[in-house]
Amino acid sequence: MELTKAIRIGHFTENLRKQLLMLVEISDPYEFANVIGDGDQPLYPGCRKYTKLSALVKLYNLKAKYGMSDVCFTKLLILQGDLLPEGNTIPAFMYEAKKTLCALGLSYEKMHACPNDCILYTKEYEDSTNCPTCGISRWKEGKDSILKKGVPAKVVWYFPPIPRFKRMFRSHETAKSLTWHTAKKSIDGHMSHPANSPSWKLLDDKWPEFGNEPRNLRLAISSDGFNPHSSLSSRYSCWPVILVTYNLPPWLCMKRKFMMLTLLISGPKQPGNDIDVYFEPLIDDLKSLWDGIGGVYDAHNGKYFILRAALMWTINDFPAYGNLSGYVVKGYKACPICGDDTPNHKLKNDHKICYIEHRKWLPINHPYRR
Repeated sequence: MELTKAIRIGHFTENLRKQLLMLVEISDPYEFANVIGDGDQPLYPGCRKYTKLSALVKLYNLKAKYGMSDVCFTKLLILQGDLLPEGNTIPAFMYEAKKTLCALGLSYEKMHACPNDCILYTKEYEDSTNCPTCGISRWKEGKDSILKKGVPAKVVWYFPPIPRFKRMFRSHETAKSLTWHTAKKSIDGHMSHPANSPSWKLLDDKWPEFGNEPRNLRLAISSDGFNPHSSLSSRYSCWPVILVTYNLPPWLCMKRKFMMLTLLISGPKQPGNDIDVYFEPLIDDLKSLWDGIGGVYDAHNGKYFILRAALMWTINDFPAYGNLSGYVVKGYKACPICGDDTPNHKLKNDHKICYIEHRKWLPINHPYRR
């Protein structure tokens, strides 16, 4: 109550005051007390337009929007400090800026992983120093094969989606957009939103208590690997895992600010079919969302409700589909639809398998069937 009162009487802009009041209920009050001080502290003596917190948020938004590196952002902070009058409160290092913004909940979890993609060092393996499956050390090897204790051999970054879902509903406009599929969707018989698809309707029919609440989220997960170094000689792999919220209107659901990065799997080689090991924390959160998360505030209706979510689709290319599903996408039975009846033919000279008879799926009177 004292923290809430401090926000109400502090010298904040009205927009920042609303955001702070929303965040205070879901943040650590001890960490949040520092945010109150930064939000009430002017950027420099006599400044009325910006506080330390609001200036940092705007600068960090520019960093994220234009892909600015940490080194470049640190140089920008130093330049800003030199340009502003004496006594300014702008931090001089990236670390200080991150420490301030982490109290707003913009944090992540770093989880140690086995280099051979066997386990994550969480739960029952949290204190283990060697992988129970392959026996390899948890720590990185230095020169002369000396282990660097405290330096993990492989790290995975996890960005919990539940706090971000809660904050989506704390924005009046976003909370209103999340129910667009019920209020504004087309009923002219044409598909204009995933809500018109058979899978969406099947979910509503099979679990009516889920479908009757339009605020319940329908999600898709997208993942693929790429080489961040843009070098053909390097086999280094990076796999981002992104959640897409299909409750939003079609022109918003694929916007950058609504596509949630939840996992970043980075390593010297691709995880392959063992990628399911890294999905463990995300699956745990998705199970919690299916059971229901209470105390979520809907700013549009001004009420608290129980938020539920269902994972309905995956978005990926065919090789990534094989990694995520565990299905074999190469060889004689590569088609997940045909299975054992996959039409295949092995070339005599190239020893490759090609897939024929695909025209049988065309309509019976289609000219290409001939």
